[in-house]
Amino acid sequence: MSANILKNLISNNLNMKNVYAYSINSGNVSLTDPVFLVTEILKDPTNYGGDRFNSMNEELQVQIYYPKETTIDVDSLEDNFLNLLQENEYRPFDISGHVYTPDNQTIVITYKFNHVKEVA
Repeated sequence: MSANILKNLISNNLNMKNVYAYSINSGNVSLTDPVFLVTEILKDPTNYGGDRFNSMNEELQVQIYYPKETTIDVDSLEDNFLNLLQENEYRPFDISGHVYTPDNQTIVITYKFNHVKEVA
């Protein structure tokens, strides 16, 4: 599952403890740290040859939630996050701006990435 692979990449390389695939386990969330939510948007077979597809075009989404009064250097964290994903061949195709959500008092940004996964 691609969302789990990306979740592990983020948590292991950015030392983030609040990284979730598919849904947020609200019972374990620290209210002072950023929360990453990784979900899948699309999986599309591609690169056909010999009547078979040889790779999968994947679109994944990562939402980062920050506490309203965050003390984290958001720009530095997001730069490191983007660099990590680009080094692992995840290419951003849509990045929203930061938005304040009054219902849960957080600031959120959404990233969408393309990734090509070779199929054996």
